Amino acid sequence: MKYIWVLLLSCFFSLLHAEEKKDGRLQYHTTLNEALKEAQQKNKPIFFNCYADWHGACHLMDSVVLADPILVSFIEKNCVPLRVDMVKTMEGRQLAEKYKVSFFAHFLILDSEGEVIHRIIGGAKAPEFLERLKRGLNPQTSLRGMNQRYEKGDRNLSFLADYAEVLDEAGETEKLAEVSEYYLKHVKQEDLYSARSWNMLYRKGMQYGSEWYQFIYDHRNELIRENGQKVTEFLVQSAFQRIYPYMVYDETNSNVNLFNEIKQRLEMLDPTFQPRQQLMDICQILILRQEKKYAEMLDIWEKCMDNFPSPVVEWYFDRTLGQLQDMGEAEKKRAATYLSAKLQGMPDGFKRSQYQNTVAQLTSYQGVLFETGSLDEALEKAKQQEKAMFVDCYTSWCGPCQMMSKRVFPQKTVGDFMNSSFVSIKIDMEKGEGVELAKRWKIDSFPTYLVLNAQGEVVYTSKGAMPAEMFIKQMKEGLIQWKNSVNK
Repeated sequence: MKYIWVLLLSCFFSLLHAEEKKDGRLQYHTTLNEALKEAQQKNKPIFFNCYADWHGACHLMDSVVLADPILVSFIEKNCVPLRVDMVKTMEGRQLAEKYKVSFFAHFLILDSEGEVIHRIIGGAKAPEFLERLKRGLNPQTSLRGMNQRYEKGDRNLSFLADYAEVLDEAGETEKLAEVSEYYLKHVKQEDLYSARSWNMLYRKGMQYGSEWYQFIYDHRNELIRENGQKVTEFLVQSAFQRIYPYMVYDETNSNVNLFNEIKQRLEMLDPTFQPRQQLMDICQILILRQEKKYAEMLDIWEKCMDNFPSPVVEWYFDRTLGQLQDMGEAEKKRAATYLSAKLQGMPDGFKRSQYQNTVAQLTSYQGVLFETGSLDEALEKAKQQEKAMFVDCYTSWCGPCQMMSKRVFPQKTVGDFMNSSFVSIKIDMEKGEGVELAKRWKIDSFPTYLVLNAQGEVVYTSKGAMPAEMFIKQMKEGLIQWKNSVNK
């Protein structure tokens, strides 16, 4: 794998780089009954492509992987092909419920009675997918065959390692956890570093900071000797997954201690592994963003995002620049110039419009300026400036909250009033400090707007989405309540 970031994207993106082959197409049955009839006549299993027309990975599997001549020939020789749209058709929806199909791309091997022999979740390139099919058609290595061996009490560690691969491929997470626990509990200490054990270890240690992640990190040198660079890739990937929400979501109130910890861990890894340095740079960007050292942040940002390996992550990360409305004019202009350069040659579409919107946020935004630090930092600023404190209590899933953020808060009339009288902050009530604040303030609906005094006490409350004129009217009432509390 060239870049670790690609690991975080679905097979949808890995398949974009597959070589398309259009030499042939599978001739599918379109109903289960038709496929069962032929399967019984020819004594063959059914290759069931559980299709979803809306899903990109399904389209790519059909047009690229399942058009591979070798794969087409293998399936036609050994199986009865069946494809049903699991969403659009009534039969598909019924079959999705029967066979527990909820993720795509999704493939089943059924016997001539319609019972599941094997399950494959996710896409792959043709050679790998062919190996998965061969495994599923072998009674000794199929999901059904291995389930039977396990239920009969087979606990041979070599078998369990192979069984875990099949369970992972089939999305059987609960059984996989059970098998992995048994394996890691009974394997000898010296065998924990082997390639066989690695396939168990990395699944158990995928959550950054977990017990098994810590084991992998502490024993990385022994594991690298036995398993090579995949161990370094894993450690970087897990760390990246941990900080990803801080990069691309409304997570500007970040965890500086976490970023410093990750940087220190990464420093101990192979310095020639490029994604390691990229992730260290991102950690430093997030630290500088939290410290509001925006000029230094942009220095690293521009270099780090140059030839960034994942265009999707780059796009999501770049969009967060529009949230930093407390940047100085020079920094805003610089960020806008950086984003505008990326628009050169970019085709029309959603991505281009998002970049244009972010540039507009930085160059022409005249709405409410929201602080990006903690509530305590915002309260201290309000106290120093002798202003009231405004809090927008929101959640990421709340439609009215999004409407206010996109249509009301950016308006100049709202910004002129709010910025002159308030220090403002947005707090997600389901993340970070928002969880405890929601309990303290007894927030039960969204959006809720609060006006606080210098001691952080609520002096005024308003709720719901509303036009700009109504919002200003209510905040004027809140300002009166705040002044009354100050004069007591």
